[in-house]
Amino acid sequence: MLLKDQLNKIRAVDHISANDVINSILTNFVEIHGDRVTGDDHALVAGIGLLARRPVTVLAINRGQSPQERQRFNGGMVASSGYRKARRLVLAAQRFNRPVISLIDTPGADASVSSENHGQSQAIADMIDTMGQLTVPNVAVFLGEGHSGGALAFANANRILMLENALFSVASPEAVAAIVTTDHDISDDLPMTATALKKLGLVDQIIAEDDQLISHLRRALQQHLEQLDTVNGQQLVQQRQHKFIQFLAQWRRL
Repeated sequence: MLLKDQLNKIRAVDHISANDVINSILTNFVEIHGDRVTGDDHALVAGIGLLARRPVTVLAINRGQSPQERQRFNGGMVASSGYRKARRLVLAAQRFNRPVISLIDTPGADASVSSENHGQSQAIADMIDTMGQLTVPNVAVFLGEGHSGGALAFANANRILMLENALFSVASPEAVAAIVTTDHDISDDLPMTATALKKLGLVDQIIAEDDQLISHLRRALQQHLEQLDTVNGQQLVQQRQHKFIQFLAQWRRL
């Protein structure tokens, strides 16, 4: 499928959202607000819920579906307060031995003057570092777009799952196209599709986007968390490092 067709699918107003996933696969979800510094970022829904009776911490980028929601949630562009809120929950998850699940659908981090003035780059760097050093399992799920450090902050994970039309890249396709001049599909030059990233070993599972999507996703999350239960804290840290090092090595061979 052409990259343009995938973009149309994942940017459609009826495409599955992070809130849809939370409402469908979790019970007793309690949202937690605020970063204890500057306020609460609505683009990031963060809280604690039960996945098949197991407590998990969830970080969900809320892109919104209607025009009103997308304006309220800033189109899924997380601000500095959102990354600090996420890091606060991640540290609590480690303290109470809860796995962390990230639901990602973002065109990139918020690039407003306000976010920059409130330490956006440092907040993203701190989040990437904290996720990498977690001694509890973490799983990232790409529901739609996942671009730039804004997505990577949530994707430094032991397992990465992608819906079949999802994208994960250093920048949006439009931004890449403005930089890289080419006559063919951008993904040929810069792997960003689920299929390409699976072949390079970065993605652990591709989730089919059919009428059983929620069931597929629930089952996949349960299976990956069960597998990670057998891995100790230090091994979890090493496994994340190895995943990205191996990916870079494979990419350089292209």
